[in-house]
Amino acid sequence: MSWTTPKKAIMVAASAEGGTKLNAFDNALLKMGIGNVNLVKLSSVIPAHIEWVEKMPEIPIGMLLPTVYAHIESDEPGSTISAALGVGISENNEGGLIYEYSGYCTKEEATEMVKKMVEEGFRVRGWKLKEFKVVVSEITVRDKPAAALAAVVMFPY
Repeated sequence: MSWTTPKKAIMVAASAEGGTKLNAFDNALLKMGIGNVNLVKLSSVIPAHIEWVEKMPEIPIGMLLPTVYAHIESDEPGSTISAALGVGISENNEGGLIYEYSGYCTKEEATEMVKKMVEEGFRVRGWKLKEFKVVVSEITVRDKPAAALAAVVMFPY
């Protein structure tokens, strides 16, 4: 197998309900446009000079898709769950970091958590943070299992 350094990336988030927690997770993936691929979970380093896109490109069914993601599922009625990814971009887009968080919390709390993580990640590396971006989803569980999911999807083309 041959891997190439990703050239483009997109930030996406969604929440959904389902008949089971796994179905809720799958339904959130479908909402994001990545439900018919095989996610390859990445750690959290952004390649230099990556281009951020706003629209999900067409993806072949079954493609191996490099993705950083955070997720949480719950079937506890009344609980609020959130998933967030914080993205830090360095000066001159020479690389960056992604931090993920999910929990029983609001989207604001999840956003604050990933912001702190990005700031620390940059500080310990001695990098200068030029831009911070976040993608977050939140849902309150009602009568069906629910999932919150946030992702950065990277593409080799």
